[in-house]
Amino acid sequence: MIEQTILFVTSIILILLAMASMFYSRNLIKTLMSFQILVFGINLALFTNSVGGGVDLLANTLVLFSVLVGASVETVGLALIIQIYRKYGTLDPHKLRRLRQ
Repeated sequence: MIEQTILFVTSIILILLAMASMFYSRNLIKTLMSFQILVFGINLALFTNSVGGGVDLLANTLVLFSVLVGASVETVGLALIIQIYRKYGTLDPHKLRRLRQ
């Protein structure tokens, strides 16, 4: 039971730190990395719920599916960030908003 509590607290800490980092980051790559940490925290929370009472195949399947989709999202996100940097020469989202006007 104590292991489940430690894992759950760790997942909550990961989620909160990632959300704070996403909101305060001024770099698109750091924002994407923060999003991935948020996803890992959510995956850890799902996995922690399946550890307690036995093997829950639905939770394990959701975690596996989330990892696969997260890798795809990160790949597409990095490709978009590279294209943004090549076109505009900056990774600061605030400067990109100003370029739109």
